[in-house]
Amino acid sequence: MESSYDVYSRHKIIVVNSLKIMKWYGYNHLEEIIVRRRDDKLYKFREGDFKRLCRQDIEDMLLLLVQNKLSNLNIEERYTLNVALRMFTRRIVIQEHVEDLQLGVESYQKKINLQRPDSYHSDLRKMTAYTAYPDIHGIIYEDELNRKRLMRTDELHKFSDGTLNYVRTALSNIDQRIDMDYLPNRKWSKQDKQRDQVMIQAIDKKLKDRRLMRNLEKFVGENLTGETYGC
Repeated sequence: MESSYDVYSRHKIIVVNSLKIMKWYGYNHLEEIIVRRRDDKLYKFREGDFKRLCRQDIEDMLLLLVQNKLSNLNIEERYTLNVALRMFTRRIVIQEHVEDLQLGVESYQKKINLQRPDSYHSDLRKMTAYTAYPDIHGIIYEDELNRKRLMRTDELHKFSDGTLNYVRTALSNIDQRIDMDYLPNRKWSKQDKQRDQVMIQAIDKKLKDRRLMRNLEKFVGENLTGETYGC
């Protein structure tokens, strides 16, 4: 069952105040969950609202459980909350953990049939690395073979953590006016820096999403694919 109101919030959950459990055919269901967030306000939602919560909320509640910070709840309540959170976490991990062997990238996203990123354009050779590509929300970067490639904000899920961190470091150095040998010798315009900031924020969000999913995966046990992550 879901609530009829919006349950999304960016405020961290700091305590689970109380639970209302409904017993149905021998199973326990969380009819109501009341939590206190960092803004010191009480929020109420149901088990069916999990998919509408910020995923950080799921991690917050799981951490409170494993760190034994829910002593205000009885054993049955803690067990029911634990089962519900782990079942939901296992479902989203299975649903969104996709390993694309063609790309060699493990990523969490809903689109299963990944295509290679649209990173090659014939006119890239004439352009300056780490500048914005015209007409497309993307940045020109140089790969490990010093070839100019295009990284688009809507295709970040197709790049490995290593590539994302490499490009982010270069853009950050430009933004902080740090001179590095691999960066072109040029004066970066205010517009270039603004576009670099947009890409940095997009990369940070993608990397944070992946870290969050890996943390959630730890709560449901061993990596479901049997593989380890690498950059």
